[in-house]
Amino acid sequence: MSARSFELLLETAFDSPTPHVFEEGAATVYQELERALREAKLSKGAGREHLSFRFERLRLGVAIAIIKAFLRLADNEKSKEVLEVLQEALTAKNTREIDKIVQKRIASFDNLYHEIFVNPQREEILHLFEQTLDAGTKEELDELILDGLDLLSQVDWNAGSNPEEDDDDIEPLDEDFLKSL
Repeated sequence: MSARSFELLLETAFDSPTPHVFEEGAATVYQELERALREAKLSKGAGREHLSFRFERLRLGVAIAIIKAFLRLADNEKSKEVLEVLQEALTAKNTREIDKIVQKRIASFDNLYHEIFVNPQREEILHLFEQTLDAGTKEELDELILDGLDLLSQVDWNAGSNPEEDDDDIEPLDEDFLKSL
């Protein structure tokens, strides 16, 4: 896995060669996690908070990319709120601040699945988002970055903007199913 793959994921999700997600750049965020992992191995447990913070920043970046891609397909207000929460969490200086920001607006995540119409690509993107939130290692994030790149390369970005598409043919998600997630 490389920092470049992470950059490509963000570029694809934002449909921009220079998405402004991180002040220091996406590659730097990825490389800082790699550096923190090396330092943690050498110091035998010291710097745990630093390592956790670097991991959370990368995870936030992957989650932002996935939600941004979802927004491009399903421009809805609830998804925009989730993106805002994730972007606000990037301003945090440590993991406690990230948790505080997310917990303060956790209802945005609960609402993400309400009142949306899902096509198979949107479902896959939301599933990837869920996996990102559950990821606990750099290796899992690396795999999700590659999965995200693969999935986003297959997305028909114009499908949601077709005025001839009949939304009446799309069934809403079952609310009991959504609550079970």
